[in-house]
Amino acid sequence: MVRGHQVHLDEWYPQGPVQGTVILVHGAGGNGRVLAPFGDFLASLGWLALAPDLPGYGLTQPAAGFRWEYGEWPAVVARMADEAEAPVVLMGLSVGGMTAAFAAEASRNVAGVVATTLLDMGDPSAFIRAARWRWLGAASLVGFRLMPWVIDRIALPLRLAAPLKAMTADEPMQRYFATDPLLGGMRVASRFFRTLHARKATELDLGCPFLLVHPGADAWTPTAVSRPAFQRVKGPKEFVELTNGSHLPVERPAIDELQHEVQRFLTGILRARGREGPQADTGSPR
Repeated sequence: MVRGHQVHLDEWYPQGPVQGTVILVHGAGGNGRVLAPFGDFLASLGWLALAPDLPGYGLTQPAAGFRWEYGEWPAVVARMADEAEAPVVLMGLSVGGMTAAFAAEASRNVAGVVATTLLDMGDPSAFIRAARWRWLGAASLVGFRLMPWVIDRIALPLRLAAPLKAMTADEPMQRYFATDPLLGGMRVASRFFRTLHARKATELDLGCPFLLVHPGADAWTPTAVSRPAFQRVKGPKEFVELTNGSHLPVERPAIDELQHEVQRFLTGILRARGREGPQADTGSPR
């Protein structure tokens, strides 16, 4: 139970001693299972990986009275970070990258943040770019401003709200994202997207190192969409563009490069604490 939500949690445990905890944060088109390739890899490095289904998504049972408020997402992740075994690193995919950043600002127990994208959905241009159709994104912004009480009552299947086909270049995976009842078939209240847009990323003071490993062939949210928010991150930060990789970067060599950069980042966190975990073979996806 986290903030009154019965949070469904996928977990990957290392075989040996636990070096720390990585909380995997899904985006607005996913759930915890989508992040399984990363959880598997992190466990091979000796880290406990946790992937919650955030309120309204996946198998989590939201608290009574939950009104599809995006602000619950970073609040839940921050609460989990506060209670997790240190050091704690947050790793977010898609909108989960910014959610992880917001959570790091709110938590006292985050040693680092990794993101594959850093989308400021409070920026109208980024919001429109992230919608399935540009006209839908633009029309939604008008509705948010002029008649939020009407917009809030609308719920759409996720496959109509977001371009899930751009999640991956793999056709069987595209069909999976579009048809799975907990992904493309799930209905999401428009209020979630309205409150997501209302959360502005004006300044990101995370209080910890930040690594952005952006897919180089992301047809959904190209690298340029993440750069403005990245520039506003205060403190130590690094931007690495992968050679290729879709929005969910599991293609090679993108996944190999991502694993290398994440391992390097985690090793740096352990060294800063006078510890160093086991080395893993990052020559192939996990």
